[in-house]
Amino acid sequence: MRDYRFSKYLYKPKRKKKKLFIVLIILLLLGGGGFYSVFFLNAYTLYSKMVEFYRLRFNDYTFLERNLESGNYNIVVHEGAPYLEKKPYNARILRYLGEAYYNISSSLTGPEKEESINRAIQYMRKGIVLSNFDDVLTRSLYILGMSYFKKGPLYYELATGYLKKALDSGYEDKQVYEIMGYCYYRLGVIDEAVKYLEMTVAASDKDIGHLFLAHAYKDKGLYESAVREFTLLINRSADNAVLEETYSALAWIDFQEERYERARDHLYKVLELNERSADAYYWLGNIHEKEGDMISARKEWRRALSIDPKHINTIDKLY
Repeated sequence: MRDYRFSKYLYKPKRKKKKLFIVLIILLLLGGGGFYSVFFLNAYTLYSKMVEFYRLRFNDYTFLERNLESGNYNIVVHEGAPYLEKKPYNARILRYLGEAYYNISSSLTGPEKEESINRAIQYMRKGIVLSNFDDVLTRSLYILGMSYFKKGPLYYELATGYLKKALDSGYEDKQVYEIMGYCYYRLGVIDEAVKYLEMTVAASDKDIGHLFLAHAYKDKGLYESAVREFTLLINRSADNAVLEETYSALAWIDFQEERYERARDHLYKVLELNERSADAYYWLGNIHEKEGDMISARKEWRRALSIDPKHINTIDKLY
């Protein structure tokens, strides 16, 4: 027999009440699922939109700067590019992206490295034009100069121009002196090379700084100063490549000042370090020539040519 419950008005089967309860549960589940999908599954999207709105509204891109300082250059590029699309004339974003590409290029080679440097230059040049902040402008000038330096000797003039602007704007980095001294030396602007290389050795007592300063003195005709720097390197350097170059330069100075025996001694030092130095045999031949011994001179020149068949100066002597 069915189970009926007493009601003031009528009798209802218990089964109907169960059906109503199940329907309510289903409706609650559907409603809860909808509520959850709207307010919880999209919560991250809503949060991201709010953060983006705040950054764009208040021009706050410190998150890019933090990642840049932490060395997270790929994150800067990945997260900064969408903001640049919305703010294409923002100098700060341009600087962050440019610096990120500049640093990324250090880990690349070939066409990828070149592309990364070119992107850095593109962003930096645009950022400099748009910049109204001294700190952004100064840093941008430095990165732009260093980017041109990375592109090689054909761009050294541009590199020195922008690095000098960075220094004049108050940028402080002792490495800049070394880079500028090296660039000016390669460009043949010896007075400027000496100026910045002297600043380099005063700020950082490294062998490479003394080596290029000695060469700059030599090219400027300041032989006494050059000899002082080369002698310092002989007394302290343990790098055979540096010592070989040093003895070669000293031999050249001695030759110019007609101290042929001393020049010969320095060239023998070169050959102790590198027995296949075509330059050393070439200059030994020149010493013999100056002493009137052409048989010995040609012997040394032939030895130089056997080591380096394309040694132009030796070819001129023999042919």
